[in-house]
Amino acid sequence: MAKVALLIGVSEYEPGLSPLPSTIKDIEAMRRVLEDPEIGDFEVKSLLNPNTVEMQTAIEELFLGRQRDDIVLLYFSGHGIKYDSGKLYFATKITRRNEKGELFKASTVSADFVHDIINDSRSRSRRQVIILDCCFSGAFANETKSKDDVSLDFQKIQLGGEGRAVLTSSTSSQYSFESIYTQYLVQGMETGEADENNDGFISVDELHQYVQRKVQENNHEMKPQIQAVIKEGYNIVLTKAPIHNRESIYLGIVKSWVHNGQISDIGRLALNELQNRLEIEPSQATAIEEEGLKPYKEYQRKLQQYKEAFHQAIQRENPIIEQTRQELIRLQRLSRLRDEDIALIEATLIAEQSLIVPPVVVNPSPPENSNFLNYVITCIIGVIGVVIGGSVVYVFRPTPPIAENFCADKKPYSLDDRISSGEEILLKKDTNLDKEAGVKAFFNGDCKTAIDKLNSSRQVNSTDPETLIYLNNAKARQQTEHIKIAVSVPIGTNPNVAKEILRGVAQAQDEVNSSTGINGKALEVAIANDDNDPSEAVQLATRFGKDASILAVVGHNSSNASLSAASVYQKDELVMMSPTSFAQNLTSVGNYIFRTAPSVKSIADSVSNYAIKIAGKSNFLICVDYQGIDNLSFNNEFVKAIKAAGGQINSTECDISARDFNPSAVISQAVRSGANALVLGLYIDKIKQGLAVAQSNQGQLTVFGSPTLLTDETLKQGRGINGLIISVPWYPAAFPNNIFPQKAQKLWGATVNWRTATAYDATLAIITGLEQTNRRDELQKVLHSSSFLVNGATGKIQFSPSGDRKDNSIFLEKVQQIPGTDKYEFKPIQP
Repeated sequence: MAKVALLIGVSEYEPGLSPLPSTIKDIEAMRRVLEDPEIGDFEVKSLLNPNTVEMQTAIEELFLGRQRDDIVLLYFSGHGIKYDSGKLYFATKITRRNEKGELFKASTVSADFVHDIINDSRSRSRRQVIILDCCFSGAFANETKSKDDVSLDFQKIQLGGEGRAVLTSSTSSQYSFESIYTQYLVQGMETGEADENNDGFISVDELHQYVQRKVQENNHEMKPQIQAVIKEGYNIVLTKAPIHNRESIYLGIVKSWVHNGQISDIGRLALNELQNRLEIEPSQATAIEEEGLKPYKEYQRKLQQYKEAFHQAIQRENPIIEQTRQELIRLQRLSRLRDEDIALIEATLIAEQSLIVPPVVVNPSPPENSNFLNYVITCIIGVIGVVIGGSVVYVFRPTPPIAENFCADKKPYSLDDRISSGEEILLKKDTNLDKEAGVKAFFNGDCKTAIDKLNSSRQVNSTDPETLIYLNNAKARQQTEHIKIAVSVPIGTNPNVAKEILRGVAQAQDEVNSSTGINGKALEVAIANDDNDPSEAVQLATRFGKDASILAVVGHNSSNASLSAASVYQKDELVMMSPTSFAQNLTSVGNYIFRTAPSVKSIADSVSNYAIKIAGKSNFLICVDYQGIDNLSFNNEFVKAIKAAGGQINSTECDISARDFNPSAVISQAVRSGANALVLGLYIDKIKQGLAVAQSNQGQLTVFGSPTLLTDETLKQGRGINGLIISVPWYPAAFPNNIFPQKAQKLWGATVNWRTATAYDATLAIITGLEQTNRRDELQKVLHSSSFLVNGATGKIQFSPSGDRKDNSIFLEKVQQIPGTDKYEFKPIQP
């Protein structure tokens, strides 16, 4: 493997471009650190103040004839010029314009030229780094800047590619500046400060992160950027880091190899190699490892302590009384235990307890005199005002006359609380003046104006589900009585997935409200943003549980969020129905938990049978995110399904959440050990890491995945994911006689996907249940009833005693290139 670098610096220019004397110092500093055998160990060539031909020749010589494992680095310091609608040109010492201010392109080196060279078939290097310390505006005279001052798009100038990273000093217009970008590059490499993970090496991404941090710390206006088409580009190792504290470095690496309080066999091999490089004695290494494992062991001890306390509590009292709950909360806080971990412990123990002593209650009688007591309490509340912050709020008051424009049910709102029925916009990027006006009117209780404006907003953007939900909510608020449910989606972290789910909910709401409503009452839907964060999901579930007006919840998206919140819904006797969570153990939390999404087991069975019995695959590498609950369930179920179908599991470990995860190395190791298939199990917010595996695969293994992978982001990967096979519970032509796809197309003006279909079914099931009862405790009984049945987008909807969907269909789709284009699409695999 060779490491070669070309450093180009242009400090002298023709009139019209400012000289950059600091460029020479930049080249000298970069050469010093890159040539140092203890740091960069590059073979370096410097080129100062070249003309166009000299620069082009040097760049061509740099890239052509290189071997696959070579690291090739191109560094340019000087002026960058944007011209021809944003195309990038590198200025040489002879660069100039004509009398009309038009650029002589022949006096520059274009980015297109560099692109052609680095993609030339004679340039086989797959580790290429391009560093640009230049101003993109070009620093020409002020009278010409408006013509060229347009944003620069790296994808348009096409400097990205496989295993290629592009680092730049700035994106803003800067004229005749002296950049400190290179100064920080050199400082990070020379001192070793850029070694963010203390592994003794500095990657491209670490160097970028270091420079970006230094720029921010010193309040510089420039905004360094990094572009890499796949993760491998970010992970290219540029230099070694000078070793200052061997013990601290080893401790940091030990912590990165710890999973669930243990170091894997592969991790042990890596640590042994690191011991040799750092010259650490075995006894000293053992002591350091114990120190690294100590926090994990201590946390596990505290979790076990909480588990025992909770187990004793539910044996004494079930459900747990308020005093015990408060004591458990105090214990959690003192132990500093995460909400999601506590939720899992409680959910598991509650499920186990229900199996030991199954609650058998058939049509329980209400407590004697309960109706009279409720009447008395209601009357008291109706008379007494609750003083809050100096003002009196009357919970029960006579209904005022309904003005023509105003809502019959105007309520006080709390903004920025992650929940909205129409008083604020949560989908911040999907807005327009009409939508903003409609939301403002809704907030002020002006339902008629809200309806008019939201209708107008729908004409502007028909694909926005938030607008349609708020529109129907405004109509519902015109009635003195209506029925309310909630939906929780990851708006902040994955807005596209959030909108896909919301479209299903909105369509079901629109259909029921456009007919007779639920027993004559309109349906209102509150939207919540949980960001797929387990702790946020728990907090939202707690608020939903306390809000007696909310009768059911559609959500959550990820299994991590759903599992964490499920025990809260169970405790508060509030139906939760997830349209997209696959974790096998989700519905075992309790009888208030349902889902319209398929379980991991059904997904694993269908994919494994196809892969082994039809596609002829036998040896499977399974890649998952071990930090995701649904991913662990995914792994376990696929292992069982593959073995049951006659296949075997490849021994290569593939954890996409590992800090030092190297997809290319994992694929290579798996292929060497006989793998011929790859299964990707991904948490929705880890799609990028998983797709990096598919890109690195380069067609070596047939790739299979879960429904999570059906996203636009997947298709944007292009040729790297061609042939990917995923399972889905629905596609537009899956149920030929079902009119849901046609209705969706008409409502949204676009084709929808499986998340919209299963969200529609979840909402429809809840609506059908609410037609029989508007009580929380009775709703779950209705849904569990053997007589419950409704025809949804994905066929007949019925639930098993566990809360899982009965007879959930699974289909397979394959990524294929659209003929005559460079785009890709999901195409159903016909049985």
